[in-house]
Amino acid sequence: MTPTWLNDVIQHLMATGHRDDAGLADGELMTRFLSHRDNAALAALVRRHAPMVWGVCRRRLPHRHDAEDAFQATFFVLVRKAASVAPPDAVGNWLYGVAHKTALRLRTANFKRARRERQVEVLPEIPLPAREETGLAHPIDDEIARLPDKYRAV
Repeated sequence: MTPTWLNDVIQHLMATGHRDDAGLADGELMTRFLSHRDNAALAALVRRHAPMVWGVCRRRLPHRHDAEDAFQATFFVLVRKAASVAPPDAVGNWLYGVAHKTALRLRTANFKRARRERQVEVLPEIPLPAREETGLAHPIDDEIARLPDKYRAV
């Protein structure tokens, strides 16, 4: 199930932008975005493909927050690399691939991190080193105390 905040974002995207772009093909929207940096064209592409991208991310990632990160990253990649989508009509397929790869990379990174960061059940006792009294501790402390504040602060 899509989280409430994501529904709100998708609903906002569907309510914004030009209504005349609803009938345009993906390739036309990509051309508008690439040639004029038309935000309405990008919003139309996001509206059109957000449910599919969300579904891919959610199926590949067990945690909702990870799926949200992959979802956002997918559309960031689109904005950065829109010119590499060839042919422009295949933006849906391209987004599917990016979402899938992004989700798998995130899942792999999370798995590796979880292996490294295992929870320690019982912390081992670390013995403190024995402190040797050399007789210099007090005179050094006295000299440090005599320093001006700006030197002592360091």
